[in-house]
Parts: sequence; C-alpha cells; structure tokens
Amino acid sequence: MTSVPAPGPRWLGDLGQVALAGALALVLLPVGWTSVLEGEIARGWEIALVAALVVLHTAVATARRWPLVSFAAGSVAELVMVAAPDLSGPTAEAAGSDYGPVLLPSSLCFFVLLYAVSARDRRPWPGIALGIGLVGCLVTVVRLSGFEGTGLQGWTWWLMVATATLGATVAAWALGRFRATRAAWIDQLADRAAAEERQRIAREMHDVVAHSLAVVVSHAEAGRMVVGQQPERASGILDTIATTGREALAEMRGLLGVLGGESSRQARYIASTEPQPGLADVDDLVGRMREAGLRVHLEADDPGPVAPAVGLTAYRVVQEALTNVSRHAGPGAVATVSVTRTGRQLRVEVSDDGAGIQSPPGRGLSGMRERVAAVGGTLEAGPSGEGWRVRAMMPL
Repeated sequence: MTSVPAPGPRWLGDLGQVALAGALALVLLPVGWTSVLEGEIARGWEIALVAALVVLHTAVATARRWPLVSFAAGSVAELVMVAAPDLSGPTAEAAGSDYGPVLLPSSLCFFVLLYAVSARDRRPWPGIALGIGLVGCLVTVVRLSGFEGTGLQGWTWWLMVATATLGATVAAWALGRFRATRAAWIDQLADRAAAEERQRIAREMHDVVAHSLAVVVSHAEAGRMVVGQQPERASGILDTIATTGREALAEMRGLLGVLGGESSRQARYIASTEPQPGLADVDDLVGRMREAGLRVHLEADDPGPVAPAVGLTAYRVVQEALTNVSRHAGPGAVATVSVTRTGRQLRVEVSDDGAGIQSPPGRGLSGMRERVAAVGGTLEAGPSGEGWRVRAMMPL
C-alpha cells in the first residue's frame, strides 16, 4: 500500500502536526528535562538522554512528512532511554524509588510515531514497525522489573507494565492501519465513481457521434448523387448536414465540459441545464433518419408519465438501433420503431427487414445494455425472422 496523503493542503496538515508536537513538548518535556538534569547520572548519559528527549519530540513534528525516518529516529531514542541507568534525585524521591528513564512522560511520543508509520507508509514497514514495538514492550517490561515505587508485588507490576505497553502499542498500530485502510477504500470508491462516469460519458459520446455521423454520411452520399441532376436539392441536404453537425457539437461540448477544469465551468453549466432528449423527441429522431434516406415506420402510443432517466434511455436505444440499421441493414431496408406500454413496463422495439452482416457485439450494443440495466430494465438484441431486432423492457 502506498503512502496516503491527507485531504486538504499539505501545509495545513504539516502545521497541525507541528502544533501537536508543540503541545506534547509543552506538556511532557519539562518533567523529563528536569528529571534528567537532576537525576545524578554520569555526564555522558545525561547528554544522551537530553538528546533522546529532543529527538523524540522533533520526530513527532516531522512524522507526517517523513513517517519512516521519524519512527526510526524515535526508536533509537527510546532504545537510549531503555539502556540508560536509573535516575535518582528529587523526582526519584517523590516516586519512592530510582526509576528507568523509559518511564519519563516523553516516551509516549513513541506511540504517535508508530501510528504515523502504520498510517502513512507503504508495506512492509507498518508490519516491521509493529514488530519493533512489540520487542520494545518486552524490553521495557524487563528493564522496569526492579522498580519498587508503586508498592506492588513483582508479578502485579509486571502484568500492569506489560498490559499498558502492549495495549498502547497495538492500539496505536491498529488505529494507523484503520486510517490507511479507510483512505484506500475512499480512493477506490472515487476511482470507481470516476470509471462509471467515464463509461457514461463514453456511451453518450458514442451515441451522439455514431448517430450524427451516420446522418451526415448519408446526406453527403445523397448529395453527391443528386447535385448534378437536381441542384435545387443541394441546399436542403447541406442544411440538414449543418443542423446535425451543430446539434452534435452542442452535445459534445456539454459532455466534454464535464471532463474539463475551471475553464469549462460554463460548458458544465450548459450541460446541467439543457434538457435531455426523451420519449417526446423520438418522433423528431425518426424524422431526421427519414430525411437521411432510411425508411422508418413509427408505432407509438401514449405511455403516460415516464421518468426522465427512462425516457432518455428509450431515446438512446432508438437512436443507436436506427443508426445500426442505417449502417448494417443494407440498401432498401425498412425499420419499424415501436414504443408501447405493457403493464407497468415500457417496451421499446426496433426491428428491420434487412440482411446485414452478422458481427460480434460492439460498443453500441454494450452501451445499450448498460443503459437499460441502469434503469432496472432488460435488453434483447439478435436476428429475427426477417432481419434484426432490438427490444428493451424498462419499468415505469
């Protein structure tokens, strides 16, 4: 698992980490600093312990940006505190016994560092950090076995120290792994949503481009044949090509606006406010296909109120099916579009009597299936008795 950045500006997270380090230093460091300076130990150990305290609190400040390095430095500092001789002096008298420096409050910083490396670093370092923490628990229990300030019997003190150190270590590590897992899960959800949105946009772009290009190509071919014999029809053909192109550009601009950045805010606004086609637009769609040279019969009744998503899906199914008829059914084919209500379902059927070439399902058919499934319906497509038939059943 790769390291997971926190949400929001990085400088804000770093500032929060520094603030946490400052708060811990303000609360924990004065006691440890005073205890070391008054601990009546050798000068070398005094310097080493002061350096260890500074390293621990500094590592907390850098744990968000460099978790592994900070954890390593903190572990070395903890090792120094475990290996150092017992402290005496005023704090030892108040505690009732000399004590190991690992009991100083600043040792709690180790759990912050363990959380940071388990939450932010990649495998296998979180597992290695947990292993180091568990070994540290064992060493700490052994090191503090001689402390007599609590008045507890030996086995009771050992049990308390072992439970506290082990529980804190496992809790810090588990919280870090929970945070990393949650961040990865959120990333997966975002990736899945982005993939679904890309599929939706791809379906829309395919439907728009395939249909518009089919109409444009049909008119261009017709224009090439009639321009010499019937020049008066050229203007109408060119108008249809221009109108179809403008409509395709408008829809494409709206779809591409969803993929753009801040510069595409206006396009996204247009895409969100312009009405989407529905059942009421099927008649116009059939008319455009007739003008493109396809023979189409429309059989439609009033299905009553239809949800916008179902209406858009029905329109796209008819659009894609008629586009496929114009491309694959062959010359002279006749298509029939039927839009009827059957019980509590809307039935959309497009059939033809052509003899098109059988080919594996392409993006258009897959897109129709996904669209229909998204609104809770089913789609059947395949050869019929005389040609090809597409039938979609969608709940109303």
